[in-house]
Amino acid sequence: MINATPEQLRIISAILAVHAPGVEARAFGSRVNGSPKNYSDLDLALVGAAKLDSAVIGNLREAFEESDIPFRVDIIDWHSISKEFQTIILNKYEVLAPPANTI
Repeated sequence: MINATPEQLRIISAILAVHAPGVEARAFGSRVNGSPKNYSDLDLALVGAAKLDSAVIGNLREAFEESDIPFRVDIIDWHSISKEFQTIILNKYEVLAPPANTI
C-alpha cells in the first residue's frame, strides 16, 4: 500500500491522467515498502511504450510542485534507467496509474 492519504492519491492520479495519460506509474521506495518519514518523497517510475518526451516529464514535475501534496514526487522514465535499477523497482512496487490497454 502506498503511504499517502486518499486525497493525496487522488491528486497524484489526476495529475498523471492529465499529463501522462495511458502511461503506467509504478510507485516504489520508502512510501511503498513501509518505511517512510513524513517528509519522504514519493518515487514514481513511468512505464510507457517508449521513452517519454522530456516535456512530459517537465510538465509532470511542475504540476506536482504546484500541487497541494506536502511531499516531493520524484519521477523517472523507465526507459532511461539501467536494467539493474529496473530489477530493484520490480522487487517491490505498486501500480498507481495503469497503462491505457488495461483500462
